[in-house]
Amino acid sequence: MLKIDFNRENLDKCLCPGCPVQKESNCIKDQVIEMEEVSHDIDIDSGVMIGPDEVPKLYCSTGKSKCNDLYTHEECQCPQCDVWKENDLEARGAPAYFCVNGRAVECCKITGDEDFDAKSREMRRTYYTPI
Repeated sequence: MLKIDFNRENLDKCLCPGCPVQKESNCIKDQVIEMEEVSHDIDIDSGVMIGPDEVPKLYCSTGKSKCNDLYTHEECQCPQCDVWKENDLEARGAPAYFCVNGRAVECCKITGDEDFDAKSREMRRTYYTPI
Protein backbone atom coordinates (compact mmCIF):
# COMPACT_ATOMS: atom_id res chain seq x y z
CA MET A 1 0.00 0.00 0.00
CA LEU A 2 1.15 3.51 -0.78
CA LYS A 3 2.13 5.68 2.19
CA ILE A 4 2.22 9.48 2.00
CA ASP A 5 3.98 10.99 5.01
CA PHE A 6 2.02 13.41 7.17
CA ASN A 7 4.77 15.95 7.74
CA ARG A 8 5.39 19.70 7.53
CA GLU A 9 7.03 19.44 4.09
CA ASN A 10 3.96 17.75 2.55
CA LEU A 11 1.56 20.00 4.45
CA ASP A 12 3.28 23.04 2.95
CA LYS A 13 2.89 21.64 -0.57
CA CYS A 14 -0.74 20.64 -0.13
CA LEU A 15 -3.32 22.47 -2.28
CA CYS A 16 -6.38 21.38 -0.28
CA PRO A 17 -6.97 24.75 1.43
CA GLY A 18 -7.73 26.37 -1.94
CA CYS A 19 -9.52 23.40 -3.45
CA PRO A 20 -12.94 24.15 -4.98
CA VAL A 21 -14.27 20.91 -3.46
CA GLN A 22 -13.94 22.27 0.08
CA LYS A 23 -13.84 26.04 -0.53
CA GLU A 24 -17.44 26.71 0.59
CA SER A 25 -17.57 24.11 3.37
CA ASN A 26 -18.54 25.60 6.74
CA CYS A 27 -17.15 22.52 8.43
CA ILE A 28 -13.74 23.07 6.80
CA LYS A 29 -13.83 26.75 7.78
CA ASP A 30 -14.47 25.71 11.38
CA GLN A 31 -11.53 23.29 11.27
CA VAL A 32 -9.25 26.05 9.94
CA ILE A 33 -10.32 28.37 12.77
CA GLU A 34 -9.70 25.63 15.32
CA MET A 35 -6.24 24.94 13.88
CA GLU A 36 -5.36 28.64 14.01
CA GLU A 37 -6.53 28.89 17.62
CA VAL A 38 -4.53 25.83 18.63
CA SER A 39 -1.38 27.06 16.90
CA HIS A 40 -1.56 30.64 18.18
CA ASP A 41 -3.26 30.52 21.57
CA ILE A 42 -1.90 27.34 23.11
CA ASP A 43 1.22 27.01 25.19
CA ILE A 44 3.53 24.61 23.35
CA ASP A 45 4.24 22.74 26.59
CA SER A 46 0.54 22.15 27.35
CA GLY A 47 0.42 18.95 25.28
CA VAL A 48 -2.71 20.05 23.41
CA MET A 49 -2.43 19.04 19.79
CA ILE A 50 -4.74 18.65 16.86
CA GLY A 51 -4.81 15.22 15.27
CA PRO A 52 -4.03 14.65 11.57
CA ASP A 53 -7.64 13.61 10.95
CA GLU A 54 -8.73 17.09 12.07
CA VAL A 55 -6.39 18.95 9.70
CA PRO A 56 -8.34 20.09 6.62
CA LYS A 57 -5.64 19.10 4.15
CA LEU A 58 -3.26 16.33 3.07
CA TYR A 59 -6.10 13.80 2.85
CA CYS A 60 -3.91 11.60 0.64
CA SER A 61 -2.05 10.85 3.89
CA THR A 62 -4.72 11.04 6.58
CA GLY A 63 -7.88 9.81 4.90
CA LYS A 64 -11.36 11.19 4.30
CA SER A 65 -12.49 14.52 5.64
CA LYS A 66 -14.85 14.46 8.61
CA CYS A 67 -16.89 17.14 6.85
CA ASN A 68 -20.09 16.23 5.04
CA ASP A 69 -20.65 19.55 3.28
CA LEU A 70 -18.00 19.21 0.57
CA TYR A 71 -18.89 20.20 -2.99
CA THR A 72 -17.86 17.04 -4.81
CA HIS A 73 -19.34 18.30 -8.07
CA GLU A 74 -16.41 20.75 -8.22
CA GLU A 75 -13.18 19.73 -9.94
CA CYS A 76 -10.53 18.26 -7.69
CA GLN A 77 -7.08 19.82 -7.98
CA CYS A 78 -5.06 16.87 -6.67
CA PRO A 79 -3.32 16.27 -10.04
CA GLN A 80 -1.79 19.78 -9.83
CA CYS A 81 -0.41 19.17 -6.31
CA ASP A 82 3.33 18.61 -5.81
CA VAL A 83 2.59 15.79 -3.34
CA TRP A 84 0.59 14.06 -6.11
CA LYS A 85 3.36 14.61 -8.67
CA GLU A 86 6.31 13.66 -6.46
CA ASN A 87 4.66 10.40 -5.43
CA ASP A 88 3.55 9.64 -9.00
CA LEU A 89 0.00 9.05 -7.83
CA GLU A 90 -1.44 9.14 -11.36
CA ALA A 91 0.66 6.18 -12.47
CA ARG A 92 0.05 4.35 -9.20
CA GLY A 93 -3.71 4.51 -9.62
CA ALA A 94 -4.58 6.85 -6.75
CA PRO A 95 -8.18 8.03 -7.02
CA ALA A 96 -7.80 11.80 -6.28
CA TYR A 97 -10.69 13.43 -4.38
CA PHE A 98 -8.92 12.16 -1.25
CA CYS A 99 -11.21 14.25 0.97
CA VAL A 100 -13.99 11.88 -0.13
CA ASN A 101 -12.16 8.70 -1.23
CA GLY A 102 -9.67 8.49 1.63
CA ARG A 103 -5.89 8.19 1.71
CA ALA A 104 -3.81 7.38 -1.32
CA VAL A 105 -3.67 3.72 -2.19
CA GLU A 106 -2.27 1.91 -5.17
CA CYS A 107 -5.00 0.74 -7.44
CA CYS A 108 -5.23 -2.38 -9.44
CA LYS A 109 -3.20 -2.73 -12.62
CA ILE A 110 -5.14 -3.79 -15.66
CA THR A 111 -3.26 -5.40 -18.53
CA GLY A 112 -3.28 -3.11 -21.54
CA ASP A 113 -3.65 -0.01 -19.33
CA GLU A 114 -1.69 2.05 -21.85
CA ASP A 115 -4.66 1.76 -24.24
CA PHE A 116 -7.04 3.52 -21.86
CA ASP A 117 -7.75 7.18 -22.41
CA ALA A 118 -7.80 9.55 -19.39
CA LYS A 119 -11.57 9.34 -18.90
CA SER A 120 -11.54 5.53 -18.95
CA ARG A 121 -8.66 5.44 -16.44
CA GLU A 122 -10.55 7.77 -14.09
CA MET A 123 -13.71 5.66 -14.36
CA ARG A 124 -11.70 2.51 -13.69
CA ARG A 125 -9.97 4.08 -10.69
CA THR A 126 -13.26 5.23 -9.20
CA TYR A 127 -14.76 1.78 -9.67
CA TYR A 128 -11.81 -0.19 -8.30
CA THR A 129 -10.72 2.10 -5.47
CA PRO A 130 -11.46 0.69 -2.03
CA ILE A 131 -13.36 3.17 0.12
